[in-house]
Amino acid sequence: MDQFTTFMAQLDAALAQEQLAPAELVFVPVTFSFHNQHLHVAINMLQTSFNQGDNAFGVADILDRIRMLVGIELADRPQSRWPRKTTTQAMTITPHKMVRVIPVDMQAYRVD
Repeated sequence: MDQFTTFMAQLDAALAQEQLAPAELVFVPVTFSFHNQHLHVAINMLQTSFNQGDNAFGVADILDRIRMLVGIELADRPQSRWPRKTTTQAMTITPHKMVRVIPVDMQAYRVD
């Protein structure tokens, strides 16, 4: 099992174990790909992406980064424009390019 396959299996396991309250959840499709020993994470809905580089990458760190980017971006939008549902499903495009839907609890990013 290569590094990317291991990472994706750990990501799937972490997402399956999460228990998030549905009141403030948004659902964001994220594309994960692996090229030249670099993890690339693309959040097309936000028109943004980042590379992990040569650093070791862990599931918790990547999920935190994704959620922070989404939370900060969506906090400025009216709740009526938040992506509460998704038609995208988890899919494998190639062995080194996969899409996962990441739930984000927007309650942590509320600004009063």
